[in-house]
Amino acid sequence: MDPWTNIAFEEWYNTNPQEIILFLWRNNSCAVIGRNQNPWKECNVRLLQKHDIPLIRRKSGGGTVFHDIGNTNYTLIMPRIDFTRKHTAELVVRALTTRLDIPAYVTERHDIAVNGLKISLIYLIMRRAYHHGTMLIDTDLDRIKRYLNVERQNLITKGVESFPSPVTNLCNYSSTVSHESFCEAVKDYFTEYYRDYVNHGSNKSATTVDEEFISNIPKTWEWVYGQTPDFTHKFEKEFEWSHVKALFESKNGIITAITLTPSNIKYHNLINALEDSFEGRKYGDEKDIDNALNDVRVSEQLSGSNIGGTSISTSEMQRVVNDIGKWIKESS
Repeated sequence: MDPWTNIAFEEWYNTNPQEIILFLWRNNSCAVIGRNQNPWKECNVRLLQKHDIPLIRRKSGGGTVFHDIGNTNYTLIMPRIDFTRKHTAELVVRALTTRLDIPAYVTERHDIAVNGLKISLIYLIMRRAYHHGTMLIDTDLDRIKRYLNVERQNLITKGVESFPSPVTNLCNYSSTVSHESFCEAVKDYFTEYYRDYVNHGSNKSATTVDEEFISNIPKTWEWVYGQTPDFTHKFEKEFEWSHVKALFESKNGIITAITLTPSNIKYHNLINALEDSFEGRKYGDEKDIDNALNDVRVSEQLSGSNIGGTSISTSEMQRVVNDIGKWIKESS
């Protein structure tokens, strides 16, 4: 159930050029984003980190999903010439309706739903046709909301955005459905439909997958966050000492420019020092935020400033720096 290993298997199976493959699997808790997505737009990154839940960026496209042992992932891989989005979704629907008596259907977007609520969430296409779904069987839907529902309308990204929809679990429509029964139903229907292609003797288990391939699945900050497409993020807050507007610009997860605009000109010099210190830092990274703040704290700016004859004490500057730091951590 290690998510890194399972995603490695999924990608490894995709290297078989002619085979039609069905891969059924579950992960421990993790959030998975597509190759061209913005993690701060898609996820509550801070909460994931607080709860020690991995954030993984796939090498393929598609939307963001939350995995846990309450949902079952299925991947159907085949030559592109044999693939249609609707057909692969219908294969799973037929397994649900004929084997498990669950009234599922394919939506106009080729998702799978019951009574207007989605139960299967995404599809992907790579160099081969590659249909991936997360079937919600008995997952904690509140956790999905906490970790994936992020209100950041002022974060504008060039990346691909997910399209959240109301969801439900299969267990609400069947008292006997389980990971095992779902896997058996899909496997049976897959084997029946693709009987001319299925070679039971060629089944591959986890132990046969190249360990080096698994170890090469990237986990670094440079991949998970550094692959983020360009974005800007605006936010503002009223402090006791001033109203402040912030505009962050980021490329590859690095802050390329920051504009902090206080309503009180008294803090102009200090704000300029903070702007300079944040440039080149990792966006949303608490350690880098602290380093930026510390660089300002120890700089000559903290010896005092005088704008229009108004002096700022060291303690006042410390308060402003601390307030700005806490605010940026909460907002990024």
